[in-house]
Amino acid sequence: MGKASQPVKREVIKHSAAIQIENNITLLQRRTWNALLYNAYDELETKEEHAIPVKKLARLVGYDSHDMGYLKEAALAMLRCIVQYNVLGKDGSSERWGAMALLAQVDIQKGWFTYAYSPELRRRLHNPAMYARLDLNMQKQFDSKHALALWELCADYLGSGRDYGESPFIPLAEYRKLMGIADDMYPLFKLFNKRVIKEPIEEINRVSDFLVSVNYRRSGRKVTALKFKIRRITTLPGAIAEQGKLFPAEEMPLVVRLLKDVGLSSSDAWDVYQRSWAFVVDDAIRPVDPGEDAEAAFVRYIREKIHLLKRRQASGKVDNSTGFLLEAIRQNYANPEYTAEKQREADRKNQQARRERERQAKALVQQKDDLEQARDEELDQLSSRVAAESPGMLEQAAAELLTESFGFRQFYDRDKSALENYQARKAVQALLNPFLERHAPERFEALKQYYATRIAAIDAQIAALQSA
Repeated sequence: MGKASQPVKREVIKHSAAIQIENNITLLQRRTWNALLYNAYDELETKEEHAIPVKKLARLVGYDSHDMGYLKEAALAMLRCIVQYNVLGKDGSSERWGAMALLAQVDIQKGWFTYAYSPELRRRLHNPAMYARLDLNMQKQFDSKHALALWELCADYLGSGRDYGESPFIPLAEYRKLMGIADDMYPLFKLFNKRVIKEPIEEINRVSDFLVSVNYRRSGRKVTALKFKIRRITTLPGAIAEQGKLFPAEEMPLVVRLLKDVGLSSSDAWDVYQRSWAFVVDDAIRPVDPGEDAEAAFVRYIREKIHLLKRRQASGKVDNSTGFLLEAIRQNYANPEYTAEKQREADRKNQQARRERERQAKALVQQKDDLEQARDEELDQLSSRVAAESPGMLEQAAAELLTESFGFRQFYDRDKSALENYQARKAVQALLNPFLERHAPERFEALKQYYATRIAAIDAQIAALQSA
């Protein structure tokens, strides 16, 4: 007896920006649009209009080909569906806003469905830089438009060549757009969570080859954003059903790698990672500050429990390492030694950092002293040049000081010129230099400003080190 024939796998290549649209069409209409794109994809560059037999379209989507009323309703919906594409900004063009209809025109006659896209949509849809491959047979399994839209989004972030992926944190308002939920629908998050998050995830996990979980970002007690984790469930040829596909170690999430390194099975490690804080029982205290990153906190939490396991192993107090670790994670077993050890490590690092800051500050003070000395030497050299260039001005300045300053008369030798006196004695230089600066202010100011800028930068660095 021959093997039962497998259904032909039909995949539509769908641009990320077309996936991440406001979901204001029905489940069957979204299926239909995907089927139309599948039919037209190879001709997007060469043809402006595309056609498909109504019966073939019906088979791809899974509806009665004789139901022309539905076809017309679906066509009108796609003509009227004005979408703001790239809702999540995944293609990096979030600064460019655009809107278009899902279909530009439709004609149904003599058993054929003829249609066209706008030029801009054709350009975006063909050979996209970012896309997801969507299985048309798989999409027919969904009963909820929310589940289908979320499945497409998960396929987008998983990609065709990977076995796991993550979406970014999606603000709740943007997720509402993606699911086609108006602001006044499901005003209570509890109901919104049930209908538009949890139930679609359950449907995806039930009918597709994806295992999806959700992480919530909170501000206080309010959920503000969602992150979806996606794992493709596959089996190795000849392997038991529970055996997951092997994942390259360098591509594993950190939590999975840490748990596998201490002996957990792949399935257990992935289960902990997928469920994250939901793996911890409700009556256990979850050590998460609502204001901090829940994912980073969970990694620290896992490290703490692994540390506890290793301590117990070293003392010979663990018979079943896997079972102990899973219970330690689930029940949040206390590990005060880990906290104390981390505190000592933090104190040690703080002391090292303080000593390093002191060393850097001392070096900066020396740099500042060197700059100030260099500035003073260059000012003296500039004064000497200006004095040599302007002996007449120097004589006038000396004559003025001889009548006004007793100290200047004490140092000044009347048998020599003002320039000779200037070059011979530092005390004379100090009294005549202000006259020289007033004579050539721009030259002196430029030199002072040059050094002032460099010294100010060093002062700022010293202040930053002292306040750290």
